[in-house]
Amino acid sequence: MKTKFYLSVVVIFLTAFLVVAADSFAQPGRYRRGYGYGRHYSPRYYPQRNYYYNQPYVSIRFGGIHYRYQRGYYYRPYGATFQFVIPPVGIRISTLPPGYRSFYVGPVPYYYYHGTYYRSYEGNQYEVIVPPLGAVVDELPPGAKVTVIDGAKYYELNGTYYKEEVNADNELEYIVVGTDGVLNTDNSTTETEAPAKVEPVVGDRFDALPADSKAVVIKGEKLYLSPGGLYYKEVTEGGQILYEVVGK
Repeated sequence: MKTKFYLSVVVIFLTAFLVVAADSFAQPGRYRRGYGYGRHYSPRYYPQRNYYYNQPYVSIRFGGIHYRYQRGYYYRPYGATFQFVIPPVGIRISTLPPGYRSFYVGPVPYYYYHGTYYRSYEGNQYEVIVPPLGAVVDELPPGAKVTVIDGAKYYELNGTYYKEEVNADNELEYIVVGTDGVLNTDNSTTETEAPAKVEPVVGDRFDALPADSKAVVIKGEKLYLSPGGLYYKEVTEGGQILYEVVGK
């Protein structure tokens, strides 16, 4: 009887253990930090610099380096392993990562994924580019830090500045307002002031008459009247014909 009792207890314990284990593996969205396990991958998760996901990848040779592209992220050789890196500008992929966002700056379409910007390239490829000025995204790239310039708050990462604003839908968005370490603090377009117009005075000489000037005769003398109301007379100086202002 005791033997049957102990066997029953063991069977019940093993059954409960298997049920709990199966339930934990069936839960979606779980992953181990740094190894990418799990059925669902959070697009907001950012790989640690010294980790590499042991999963299928695409090898891309660029600038003499064999990069590995995997699930929207890039890695380069680092000793005997590979290290996560910011993708170099100009590197290309054939398929955008799942979860990318598209937007326009003027008539040009761009694509954004977790801090990396792309544009379409010939041959159905997508090229990594410098963040375009004026781009609007709904999340900051990982690693962006707050900075205050002239009393205004910005977010900066690798020379790109973002300004936080609330859109018409009462949602936060981030606008690229500076690139290559240069902040565009004045988004308005100002016209260059034209220099003050200096009106000719009596005695000034010119090698040509103002446009649409017409010849007139005053007191037997031929003069030229400009549309501005100035009178010119023809003079010779050094073998050259000039026109001198003689009155208004």
